[in-house]
Amino acid sequence: MRRALGILLTVGLLGGCGVFSSDKNVVPPAKLKPFHASLKVKRVWSHDTGNGTGGYDLALRAAFAGHAIVVANENGTVVAYRTRDGHRLWRRHLKARITAGASAGGGLVVVGTRRGRVLALDAKTGKSVWTAQAPSEILAAPVVGPGGVYVASLDGHVTAFGLAHGRQLWMAAHAHPALTLFLTARPTLVSELLYEGYANGELVALRTTDGRRLWTSAVAEPRGGDAVERLVDLGHPLYSQNIVYVNGYHGAVAALAAHSGRILWGRPLSSYRSMALGGQSLYVITAHSRVMALASASGGTVWKQTAFLNRRLGSPVLAGPAVVMGDLAGYTQWLSRHTGKLIARVRVGEGAIRAAPLVGRVAGHKGLPTVFVLTTTGRLAALAFRPARS
Repeated sequence: MRRALGILLTVGLLGGCGVFSSDKNVVPPAKLKPFHASLKVKRVWSHDTGNGTGGYDLALRAAFAGHAIVVANENGTVVAYRTRDGHRLWRRHLKARITAGASAGGGLVVVGTRRGRVLALDAKTGKSVWTAQAPSEILAAPVVGPGGVYVASLDGHVTAFGLAHGRQLWMAAHAHPALTLFLTARPTLVSELLYEGYANGELVALRTTDGRRLWTSAVAEPRGGDAVERLVDLGHPLYSQNIVYVNGYHGAVAALAAHSGRILWGRPLSSYRSMALGGQSLYVITAHSRVMALASASGGTVWKQTAFLNRRLGSPVLAGPAVVMGDLAGYTQWLSRHTGKLIARVRVGEGAIRAAPLVGRVAGHKGLPTVFVLTTTGRLAALAFRPARS
């Protein structure tokens, strides 16, 4: 029953069916309005990589692996492209339904599957290196670190596997509510600690050597009269300067002391997308697609952008002067980091953009950063940007 309800709620939240709306009528997505672009964005290259998410509500992400960018598709196709020019380096078709990934590190590309399998490929060739088994379905991209590969599965377990051989090193269990968003937070690895947000509103610090829990902090508590209102799933934590930032659905955006889990500040905002952190600001996408910049020291509002209500914005990333995110129709929206003003818009292709784009400097592009965007239909695009001429 947990699985069936999770699927229903995910479709309602991400498919726009209005399950989470308290209104009788579903509010349509805001229409995009004309604007003056002060940032010029051009497509450097793009490819259709495969079937994308296969129509499922997944947030499959791309990953950098040296001078390559790797994409995993739901049907098992994994492809690597050279970042400079989009030349395909290798393509591999796995006999698995991929629901999480890709992640890269230590010479490996790692993905997770619907049946809980963890598949590790050689980052240079795509050849299989090892296969491991997690307790249940994997929806969050694995985390690859020097000491191992860390996987959060849908049942609340975090499992560590050896980087070289894939053998299980340890497993940490956590209480899991019967009803969730059917989304799993991706852990954050910092030195020898792993921070993970859970569906019951708790943030936990685990030791990477043995999985021992060092502290638990209740960031959000279930409240409300029905099961949907009581959902408090936490998102992907962020770390900076001994502070962990985390957000939650029907919960809060909060900052916690990394060594103890003590809450430094919190704001009652409902958010389930990953956040972005840069300078002195924390960038948050609310459940109804308001974009907010919060002061990282206090949680106070720096600016708010409401032009994209109900466009189901994906997770943001910082690129030069902009905070960049995609929407339900394949558009990338570029906002000024300092004011929230729209400064550029480019459509990548059909399908939504859910995962945060990647940003990297690519040789041959005048040293300018390049933004790599992946849609749910499998379209991968490299976008270069520079200030527009007045």
